[in-house]
Amino acid sequence: MDSITGQRRLALIYPAFDPELRQYTNDFSQENFIGNFQFGKVYRGIYDGRETFGERAGEIVVKIWKKDNPFYKVLPGDNERRSADEETLGRYFWHQNIFHPNLPEFLGFSLHSSPGQLAALYAMKPLDTLHNLLQKGLKQTHGLAFLLILCSSVFLALFLFHKHKVMMEKVIKQMAFSGSLSWAQRVSIAIGIASALEFLHQIEDPLNPPYLLRNLCASHIMIDKDYKPVIYDFSMISGGILTDRRELTNQYVDGCHGYIDPVGARPGAWSEKCDVFSFGVVLLGLITNKVYAEEDFTSGKPSVHEWAWGEYRQQQSDHGKQNFSLVHANIESELLFCSRDGIKLTNLAMRCVEYDPLKRPTMKQVVSYLLKLQIVQDHGNSLGIDQIPKGDHATGLANKLSGFSRVLLKRSDSQLMPPCLNRESKLYSKILSSCGKHLSPFIFWENKLFKSHTSPEFHAGKKSLTEGHKDIQVFSYKDISALTEGFSEDNIIGDLQTGQVFRGKTVGKEVTVKILKVPDEYSCATCEYERRLWDELVLLQHPKFMSHPNIQKLVGYCFEGEQLAVVYDLKPLDTIHNLMVKDDFTWLQRIKVALGFAVLLNFLHRPIPHRIPYFVRNICAAHIILDQDGFPKLLDFGKLGGGILQDRRFEKFHRPFASIRGGYYIYDDGDLECGDDVIAFGEILLSLISKIIFVNEERPYEWAEEEYKARLSALGFSRPQCSLVNESFMTSRGFNPGDGIKISKLAMECMDFDASRGPTMKNVVKRLMKLHAVRNYGDELGVKELLS
Repeated sequence: MDSITGQRRLALIYPAFDPELRQYTNDFSQENFIGNFQFGKVYRGIYDGRETFGERAGEIVVKIWKKDNPFYKVLPGDNERRSADEETLGRYFWHQNIFHPNLPEFLGFSLHSSPGQLAALYAMKPLDTLHNLLQKGLKQTHGLAFLLILCSSVFLALFLFHKHKVMMEKVIKQMAFSGSLSWAQRVSIAIGIASALEFLHQIEDPLNPPYLLRNLCASHIMIDKDYKPVIYDFSMISGGILTDRRELTNQYVDGCHGYIDPVGARPGAWSEKCDVFSFGVVLLGLITNKVYAEEDFTSGKPSVHEWAWGEYRQQQSDHGKQNFSLVHANIESELLFCSRDGIKLTNLAMRCVEYDPLKRPTMKQVVSYLLKLQIVQDHGNSLGIDQIPKGDHATGLANKLSGFSRVLLKRSDSQLMPPCLNRESKLYSKILSSCGKHLSPFIFWENKLFKSHTSPEFHAGKKSLTEGHKDIQVFSYKDISALTEGFSEDNIIGDLQTGQVFRGKTVGKEVTVKILKVPDEYSCATCEYERRLWDELVLLQHPKFMSHPNIQKLVGYCFEGEQLAVVYDLKPLDTIHNLMVKDDFTWLQRIKVALGFAVLLNFLHRPIPHRIPYFVRNICAAHIILDQDGFPKLLDFGKLGGGILQDRRFEKFHRPFASIRGGYYIYDDGDLECGDDVIAFGEILLSLISKIIFVNEERPYEWAEEEYKARLSALGFSRPQCSLVNESFMTSRGFNPGDGIKISKLAMECMDFDASRGPTMKNVVKRLMKLHAVRNYGDELGVKELLS
């Protein structure tokens, strides 16, 4: 059947369609089984098409994530998060009309966590994985060894002349490798993979880091029936519009065994050079026909790059060779093979697997170098990889295609260049305007092979950030129930927008337990609550968050079906919502809360190079809890975005979710608004000084305006001399009338709905620091600890 082509809708496969997944793959039959990827299995199948989505029937690849994995650690929720990331990326590419020939065309996803229902579907005519093809070629060569020796003896006896002997030996070697990947196909595959990685690395967005694949291996490259390579697994992808995972402390999977960068694959050292290293191992496999399996890792077999470095050093030691070829002897016998290309590809592969990341090339340099191979120059027309524009035409086309990315391509432009080349186009004007600049064309020609990479991100020998860090615990829902004594009413602290908070007890320690639950009055997109849990786990394992005094420490989490929970190393006092109206919640305690929470928001809103500032968007009194020392902590991260988290500027195609502000809700559409946090802080500040909790449809700013009018009328003060402080605080320890006036004015300025007129959180902190209470009771308020 024809493959699925042309414009398509991205269909979301719902849980009820699980029987159809089985139908597509003939009940996941062994005949349709292709192979394993890092976290599951892949199958070939036939898609019957859907009139609802205007799909055409055709061959597909079905990828199933599995929880049981003998080679890699898989914690509850891991595979769900990986598949959700891939679904987000697929939707984003579809909505932005982004296409690359060596990345999969997403057909749909099944994101239900029931067994057998966590799947991705790709429109592809699969032949096999690169790993399997290389492995089959190797077995075929070994299987014919005896036959080759026998045939060689016969031919040597029949042909006495030297030229006939040489000719027949060449034919025999060609026979031995028939059915395997040809030299031309191997070069074409290498260029396709390199082009896809360059695409991921070079999507230049000033507000997001580049995409890092982090688990490239031969098993994750599908070869279609036209021998085009397609990278089909993104289980460990980081950056771009997705979460940046380079610095997380608890990364217990570093990549695929045999392809892991020994230097870069750890927190703080992840970079594009890790993908370059993995590409180097794939390239070594293509030219040497060597593959590395998980079984090889468990048996302690040297990896392909370790073997290659051993060969390299041996050649230097024995012969003093600086340039030599690791290309398999049977490949060298092919008619299109050029020895200079073999040496060049060997040198390229060895440069990619350099142990010092600074010495490795970029993928842009790799692609440029591959396109200069002799086979590309001489036989590009037949290979479909030499039609890159040159001269004036190249300049004009590059200008036409310049835009948001160096290799992005609209589907309407997809026929301008052959499949194995870089692609590029302009994105929608909305994206360009959000980035604020146009980027340079993608066609660059290097006069020299490699230049030094001087990015400060790469430091060989840098100590791991995980040293001394405890792994987070995974709790069952039964464990969570035990911590809270069966979720007893005595242990309930309060309700959140996204669940409930309980006091809990573990061995020798009091903890805080948050249960995530979707209230009936809210509607959520698929996996939205799971995404919120994953975001929180990412934040609370980031080194900068872990060291902040107003961020609670993470103990562990629960991910058990629809039962989601987080456990904090926090001995709770109560929420601000519960304390706000109490008389024993003193003036100085309220100032401490205001200053502490302002410091936290200022930390979140601070400028971050090449990143969007964090924004909370659902701040309310119920979401702020005090520890036993009276320091405020943020409990709910349900709408938090920006920073290292997934870029939600492009999520308007998801169903909006209500953000909470003071006593009323705002339905946002994904826009970035730190000003909303400032407004919410103003409302919290007003509640702290007035002892009023605003509920339902009450508007804090409107109440404040009316209260100002009433007090001005009753007391005869001018507005600059009037405050909104509750009268009960007038005789409180640490209270100063000037502070009341200043705080009232600050709260009103924060609540101004024109964010351009309101203060920044940095300005708020400065103004709070000048209060009489802070200057004279700083030690009691713990100012040094708050600002540390």
